[in-house]
Amino acid sequence: MAESTEMTESTEMTEYTQHAGIVVTGKSWDEKRIAEADAVHAVATATFTTSYAGDLVGESTCGLLISYVGGSPDQPETLVGPYTGYEQVTGTLAGRTGTFVLAASGTHSEGVARTGLRVVPGSGTGELAGLRGEGHYTADAMQYKMELRYDFDQESREAHA
Repeated sequence: MAESTEMTESTEMTEYTQHAGIVVTGKSWDEKRIAEADAVHAVATATFTTSYAGDLVGESTCGLLISYVGGSPDQPETLVGPYTGYEQVTGTLAGRTGTFVLAASGTHSEGVARTGLRVVPGSGTGELAGLRGEGHYTADAMQYKMELRYDFDQESREAHA
């Protein structure tokens, strides 16, 4: 859990020159418990889709692996546990269109998901090839704000100059 705390609370792990403010709206959530020790302690997978608006316009599909360690499955807002996963984003950022993957890691407690994000190196396609970055969000509802600090590698900047 220390790693996810560092990702969500760090203010400058790497220097990036660009910043995107994004409004994320959850469109679907499908969760399945794949192992249970008891009603509380379980491992689950979740797939969800979102739409993006603001400095990044597009949509995404995310897959998560969750370890529940507290709370009640009958009251999802009480669930506690860490999660990790990947989110494929299709959209337009800074006038460039393509796809990229975000690696997500965080914790859920007190009805709030606190998530740190990193662009998976080499995952950018189309005009988003060469994208690198990191960000975070805190979500307590199906619509939340994401902050993304990013840049493009030198080759990609030269190709789009």
